Amino acid sequence: MIMRRTVTVLAATATASLLATPALADEYPSERLTYTIAFGPGGGNDRMSRTVVDILRQYELYSGDIVVENREGGSGAVGFSFVARHAGDPYRLTSTSGNFIGTPLVADTDWTYADFTPIGLLASDAMLLVVRSDSGFDSVDDFVDAANAGRVTIAGSGSAGPERVTASLFAQAAGIEFEYVPIGSGGELVTALTSGSVDAVVANPSEVGGQLEAGTLMALAFSDSERSTNNPDVPTFRELGYDFSFSLPRGVVMPSDVDPAVQAWWVSTLQQVVETPEWQEYLVTNGMSGNPIWGSEFGEYLEETSAQYRAVLVDIGAIQQ
Repeated sequence: MIMRRTVTVLAATATASLLATPALADEYPSERLTYTIAFGPGGGNDRMSRTVVDILRQYELYSGDIVVENREGGSGAVGFSFVARHAGDPYRLTSTSGNFIGTPLVADTDWTYADFTPIGLLASDAMLLVVRSDSGFDSVDDFVDAANAGRVTIAGSGSAGPERVTASLFAQAAGIEFEYVPIGSGGELVTALTSGSVDAVVANPSEVGGQLEAGTLMALAFSDSERSTNNPDVPTFRELGYDFSFSLPRGVVMPSDVDPAVQAWWVSTLQQVVETPEWQEYLVTNGMSGNPIWGSEFGEYLEETSAQYRAVLVDIGAIQQ
């Protein structure tokens, strides 16, 4: 079970204490920062990373030069491996995404989330359970009742991605069975649902935002532990009594063995980043949920999310125990 917690006064005090270290105040940052993007230009990870860097530059939150480099390949394996090999280097950052969790579970990588220093979860990729507005399902309970009375179908993008994980966790929490239909893209998901080919879809908010706004589709629940920034009227599954949450991390990490004072410096700096109007615009434009967590709590979140993802992949036969 993933629990989100806000930064406490004690954590803030500890951060301030670390930042008060004279050597750090005098010496960091004093070199060029390299921000590695483990995916190609134009994708979701690239957009998030460049938004963070643009805000750092615009608000002069980092005093030195920042070099942004794309190192794509292997669903993030190449770029994340490159950063992981720079253990102890305080001038390297990278952004996490679903592949930061998923790729090591399904491929033989030389790194996992545990090979990085957690800085912060800045946004989340969480999922909506969506039905047609005329489906007769006015609530999650209605959908569960239908599943208990007979066969229901739920579609999602891919056969072992976050949509499948969310659907499986929902079914486990509700004690129901369902048929999962893997579909290639967000547009195809919408078509399958509106045509009546499936009873519901699990989708990223950005994939169904237009149809939700138009009233063609209706969101029954959200898979994050807190309500979405963009869909605040949609309750979480946990609020509705289905005791699970699942989301994938849009966060920032550094290589392992970074000085705790440097980690604290970046926590403080990125806390300023997420308060800017530019970051809030990013959340809205990209359909992200903005419920940040920091430092060691972000590390716990990564550990719990990886374990949760792995358990579902084993359960559906996508990977071996």
